Amino acid sequence: MDPRQPADRIPAILVVDDDPVARAAMCGYLRDTGYAVREADGGADALALFDERGADAVLLDWRMPGKSGAEVLPRIAAQDPTVPVIVVSGISEVRELARALRLGAWDFVIKPIEDMAVLDRALVRCLLRAELLREQGRRRETLEDLVRRRTEDLEEANRRLRREIAERGEYQRALAESEERFRQLMENTNEVFWVRDLAGDRLLYLSPAYETVWGRPVEEAMRVRATSLDTVHPEDRDGLRAAMADIAASATPVDAEFRIVRPDGQVRWVHARAFPVRDGDGRVYRVAGVAEDVTARRRAEESIRASLREKEILLREVHHRVKNNLQLIVSLLNLQAAYADGAADRERFIESRNRVASMALAHEELYRANDLASVNFADYVERLARRLVLASVDAEVELALDLPPLFLPVSAAIPCGLILNELVTNAIKHAFPGRDAGRVAIGARRHGRLVEVRVTDDGVGLPEGFDPAGGATLGMQLVGSLVAQLGGRLEVASGLAGASFIVLFEENEAEPDAPSVGHGLPEITRLAGEFIAPDEG
Repeated sequence: MDPRQPADRIPAILVVDDDPVARAAMCGYLRDTGYAVREADGGADALALFDERGADAVLLDWRMPGKSGAEVLPRIAAQDPTVPVIVVSGISEVRELARALRLGAWDFVIKPIEDMAVLDRALVRCLLRAELLREQGRRRETLEDLVRRRTEDLEEANRRLRREIAERGEYQRALAESEERFRQLMENTNEVFWVRDLAGDRLLYLSPAYETVWGRPVEEAMRVRATSLDTVHPEDRDGLRAAMADIAASATPVDAEFRIVRPDGQVRWVHARAFPVRDGDGRVYRVAGVAEDVTARRRAEESIRASLREKEILLREVHHRVKNNLQLIVSLLNLQAAYADGAADRERFIESRNRVASMALAHEELYRANDLASVNFADYVERLARRLVLASVDAEVELALDLPPLFLPVSAAIPCGLILNELVTNAIKHAFPGRDAGRVAIGARRHGRLVEVRVTDDGVGLPEGFDPAGGATLGMQLVGSLVAQLGGRLEVASGLAGASFIVLFEENEAEPDAPSVGHGLPEITRLAGEFIAPDEG
């Protein structure tokens, strides 16, 4: 399941950062990605907002005036330990990173964030892990409730037996019945249950499932100190020891996953939950817990991650091979243009070469990108435009680029690249007759679901009577076909200040194979054009 698209609601992300620019950048990207975003400019505001409305995940700046991330993080972790907290900060010292993880951070992202996809992947991982934890909690809820109720029954029985010590026979029969019911419950479950006495540092009870999970006799475990962690993997001992030591002082339940080493050397993953048991005076004098073998689940998770890595490598190789093949076609067209009989034929080969090169550039962007599902359209447009300008011999063209961060799927990026190739090439060739220099402006941005791509120049404008829907040239016919494929519309204007072409389409309307009738824009497959004749003189 994709954590960004749950069945019932959109995940709510709380972004905490005193830097308004960084906060705005993260919030904007997350909203575009599909999250519900809440903002806080400081630690106090973040805690108040979290207390009032909660959150599915928190992006937390580490160093802030007032309440710092080190103060906010433990509060959130204590209030709801299942809410992922990702520290987003410019610090990179190992000591500070370790401190953040000890305080409850789930992940750490270093600012400045050059690629917001890194933040998105961290959120996806943490939200998925939180969902898995909640699912495990739901599976264990029934057993833990039974254990808790049974433990309370035992404590009530002990208090009652102390009051009725004189009735020894009844006490022994009741205790025997209670122990038998408890034994039947524990011996017929796959989870390991234990009861530890804090004062004597010894185990009072250990269920038979211990032998299945740990691979060791119950009697051996009952003989050693309860705090002995010899069977725990050496790398996990310190963390587990610290967690179990705090349970008596803080009376806070412990939830931990750690590795154990069986006598045959096999390593298994165990998920354990321990909670304090109080005596009649309210003091914690015992600890009861339950543990389960989660090795299969951990292996399944690793298998899934390995499978995803393999598929990413395969898809990246496909894009690489497509790009190489397209580059080969570009080279062949270059060679053919060199042997063309006339200037017109050579120009046709060069135009075809530029069209194929624009598609090759899109696959190159995908090959270089971390996200293989979408193209960094701003970077793609800038590289495409600069290549066209460098190849121009008609005029010295100045580029003006307005390209905020924008990511498009391949089905939309390649048609847009071909459209830009035609419009920019036409502007370079025809907009500046008799001039040595000119200016071409290119913009691309998103307005909600609507994507706008704009090409303008300061040249002589379009010829009188120009009809964008007529498609008199191959280039304009190609532009019209690609706009229809995107399910969008083309708006054209011209005057003394030059010509302007605007392509508007809804991102999810683009189809890679054939034009389709759109649903979000009026008359979406018709090319709408407006022509403004140049003023006389």
